[in-house]
Amino acid sequence: MRLIPTALLAAAAAGALALTVAAPAAAAQGLVVIDSGSGQLEVIQNPEPGVCHQGLTEVSTIANHTRGMILVFPDANCRRQVFIVLPPNGIITGGYASFQAMT
Repeated sequence: MRLIPTALLAAAAAGALALTVAAPAAAAQGLVVIDSGSGQLEVIQNPEPGVCHQGLTEVSTIANHTRGMILVFPDANCRRQVFIVLPPNGIITGGYASFQAMT
C-alpha cells in the first residue's frame, strides 16, 4: 500500500518539472543600443533570449542596458564561437556584429 502514495508523488513531481521546462523564457528587461559609429542607432527593447540580433555594421558598438547578460558575436548571425559575455551596463566597441540575450 505504501507504493501508491510514492508513485503519485513521483508523477506529480514529473508533471511539475514538465511544466517548468515547457514555460517560455522571459525577455531580458531593458534596452540594447547598437551604434554604427556613423550616427545610425538601433534600440532593441526587452530582447528575447536566444534570438540573434544583427548589428548595423561589422564594427558596431553594443551597449547592454538590460538587467541580464548578453552574448556579443563578431559575425552577423551569432554563429562564430568567439563571443564576449557583456554584463548589464556593459559597452563594447568595434568588431562585433550581433548579440543574443541570455535571460
